Amino acid sequence: MEKKVIKHWSDLFKTEITLTIDERLNKIDEKAASEKKLQIANEQLAKVKDFLPKR
Repeated sequence: MEKKVIKHWSDLFKTEITLTIDERLNKIDEKAASEKKLQIANEQLAKVKDFLPKR
C-alpha cells in the first residue's frame, strides 16, 4: 500500500503536522461511484413515493 507522508510546520500551533495520504484512495473514480449511488437513491425514492398517501 503506497502512502505519501507530508510534514508541515504550523505557526499557529507551534508544532509539526504530519499528513498521510493513501494513493489507493486517490484512484477511485468519483463519477462511477456517484452514478451508482444516484441509481440506488432513485430506486429508494420511488419506493417512498409509492408509500406516501396521495393528496
